[in-house]
Amino acid sequence: MKIKIIYIRIISPFLTILFYLIFSGCQKVINVDLNEAAPHIVIEGLITDRPGPYALLITKSGSYFNQPSLPPVSGAVVIISDNVGTIDTLQEMKPGTYFTSKLRGTPGRTYTLKVISENKEYSGSSTMLSHVKIDSLGLIKTLSQHIGFGGDIRSNINVTIHCFFRDPVEKNFYRIKVIKNDSISAEDYRLFDDQYTNGQETDLRVATAAAGDNDIIELYSLDNQTYEYYRTLADLLYTNPIFGATPANPNTNLNNEALGYFGAAAVSSQTIRITKSMLNKLK
Repeated sequence: MKIKIIYIRIISPFLTILFYLIFSGCQKVINVDLNEAAPHIVIEGLITDRPGPYALLITKSGSYFNQPSLPPVSGAVVIISDNVGTIDTLQEMKPGTYFTSKLRGTPGRTYTLKVISENKEYSGSSTMLSHVKIDSLGLIKTLSQHIGFGGDIRSNINVTIHCFFRDPVEKNFYRIKVIKNDSISAEDYRLFDDQYTNGQETDLRVATAAAGDNDIIELYSLDNQTYEYYRTLADLLYTNPIFGATPANPNTNLNNEALGYFGAAAVSSQTIRITKSMLNKLK
């Protein structure tokens, strides 16, 4: 069974990402001729089917090198509504961070965002797809072999966590998030669609396993626009602008030249704690 998977690490802000992409692993100074980018508003928000409140972050982008972090945007008017008549005016609880008070994410509903800041209006919308339940998590042991420098064959035993669920008979897009021992690793986000698994039982390898690990596996059901944001962000993270084309901003469902995304996702999660006895039972 083929599964289309993309591994990404989400880091914010975008321009800081580019800085580290350019210079990571380099020991000599490389002069790159980059134009100063005009500031843009950056909006990041996700509505889920978990209980709120939900947060929406608004910042302002800057040049590649002059801003190590994005400044928050305060005083904006932020309104999120759904297609059944709920209207929620968000409250700014700390600079640039706005919280809902009425909304409850529900699969099947469409959510629309409106932001008014500095006499400009921005909007975007997202539909929450079906809640896809994780049926179980399991451990699978595999043996890999490779040839060493001396020509001898070396074997490695790998144990990985697999996530099992049934994909609905509809077009679905997913993101897997792995929280290992209360932290997010370099392979914390994985994206895939159901091009080869539509309507089928799905077995997805999601993380490595070791004794003592406590892993929380979260499965996000995304609409196409939110998936495209994460997918193009992955392309940006793994494209070095020194050796390729100048990277573009990730795709967004926001208008008026805003960066970022506004999404809705149904979320399922399960936890697995890896013990030595569990590993010893594997064949």
